[in-house]
Amino acid sequence: MKLRACGSLLTLLLLLSGCGFSDSREAAAEVMEQYFTAIKGQDYAAAMVFYADGFFADASRQEWEAQLRHYNRRLGDLESYEAVSWNVQKHAGSNAGTFVRVIYKTSYSRHPAVEQFILKKTQDAYRIVAHRIQAEAMPQGETQFI
Repeated sequence: MKLRACGSLLTLLLLLSGCGFSDSREAAAEVMEQYFTAIKGQDYAAAMVFYADGFFADASRQEWEAQLRHYNRRLGDLESYEAVSWNVQKHAGSNAGTFVRVIYKTSYSRHPAVEQFILKKTQDAYRIVAHRIQAEAMPQGETQFI
């Protein structure tokens, strides 16, 4: 009887923890939908809202906005995007938090690309903490990582 109760409790805990991961993915997906809507409309100032403040430690908001405009000139206008991989992780310790890594296949009017985002849950929403763009149209086929 005790074994059955432990098994039931373990199953319940796994189901509840799975719900947290599912909720994280859905919340991050909503942020990414809004982000890509801004990019598709070439509203780069609106897209800046979806980046975490810490993202701008190495480059200012203005510099990153200019970089997004540069990508648009190189790759063309965003035509479509599709999430091909999701990974939710919860970290403890000095870099504690919930992180969602998502990879998108993006199609621009001149070139396709693969974009990887890492989002971190803040108090109000998920925010982009890393953004990697890989496309043959980039200088010498390099991967851009910010």
